[in-house]
Amino acid sequence: MAKIVGKHIKHSANTEIVSKIERETTFLVKSSTPFISALKRIIKILDKFDKASKSNRRFKSGAYNNVKYVKIKGMGRAIEKTLSLGLKFQNELMYKTDVLTGSVEVVDEFKVGGAEIEENKERKDEEEDELDDEDKESVFKKRMASFVEIRVWIKRD
Repeated sequence: MAKIVGKHIKHSANTEIVSKIERETTFLVKSSTPFISALKRIIKILDKFDKASKSNRRFKSGAYNNVKYVKIKGMGRAIEKTLSLGLKFQNELMYKTDVLTGSVEVVDEFKVGGAEIEENKERKDEEEDELDDEDKESVFKKRMASFVEIRVWIKRD
């Protein structure tokens, strides 16, 4: 497999959330997401569906009544943080959790300079950055990336 020399342009994975209900019950973890902030936001999502609370009545009826769990998703470097959140809910907060793992195909984009850059490799990075994007060619590579999904089941007492 040949190594591509060029600038790697990061794109987020296809994390398209289909419906409004799914958007409100899914939490996406990034490697830069602070653990405690994520924990508080997920607890806030779970509290919306708590029968005991008087606020957020719309989350207790209609299509929201069919929601059984909140999803926590993480890919790549965020897998460890996602699993830590799942363990926190399972062991300390006494929620039932399920763990699903898998892999998804992602596409990496690399900007590779034209022939003039390959001929004159002594150029500095500053000069390369000054080139227009039109002068650079995009190279796309597919690869597989791991993901984990934690399902935290809602307590409906």
